Amino acid sequence: MSNNEILFKNLDKLLRRVYEYSTILGHWGKYVWIIIYLGYDKSDGYSARSFVVKPDKIYEFEHQKVCNSCYEDVHVSEYDPTTNDYSIYINKDIYTIEKNGKEIEKLIRKVEILRDIEILSIDAYNMVRNLYLDSSKSYPKLSIYFRRNISNEKKILKEIKRSIIFGQSILGRESKHGEQPVFRFISLKGSKTNIYHGEIKLNFPDYYRFSFIIYG
Repeated sequence: MSNNEILFKNLDKLLRRVYEYSTILGHWGKYVWIIIYLGYDKSDGYSARSFVVKPDKIYEFEHQKVCNSCYEDVHVSEYDPTTNDYSIYINKDIYTIEKNGKEIEKLIRKVEILRDIEILSIDAYNMVRNLYLDSSKSYPKLSIYFRRNISNEKKILKEIKRSIIFGQSILGRESKHGEQPVFRFISLKGSKTNIYHGEIKLNFPDYYRFSFIIYG
């Protein structure tokens, strides 16, 4: 298996885990962003956060260009490789965490999924950097986005299984923090068996959206 094939299998796994995260958040998870800042504390560690659109703000978010009050943080985390220390904070207000096994199990599963998403994202970034990017440059941020267009999880999962992931170099406007998108992966309609034969239809999936962006 080539390095390129390994990369896309990794991205398939990332998409599945982000989908799981969206569904475990329930009505909070229609829109999900996960941001990873590389080089935390000037080391090879990282910090991460995820946020969503509040359910009662979805209409406002979808019909306004700016809605700063629409977002709610879900988690923040940090990893220090020098001590192998991983810390995470979950916003428990999104779920009423009671003293029963079901709610505690759901919280633990959420933490496990987030850790997997972070690891898969960084692994994908490292492969992209080796395959496509200038390794002498700094890439400080990764951004993952997922949106559910319908509430029927079976239809979304079926479409995910039939989708392909397409990658491309991009040039974007520099942000106020000096970050610029340099490489992007998105989900598209198509057959995974055709991804290496040039048979790619550039249509977005009907039931969801997914992107993974590296910033320089």
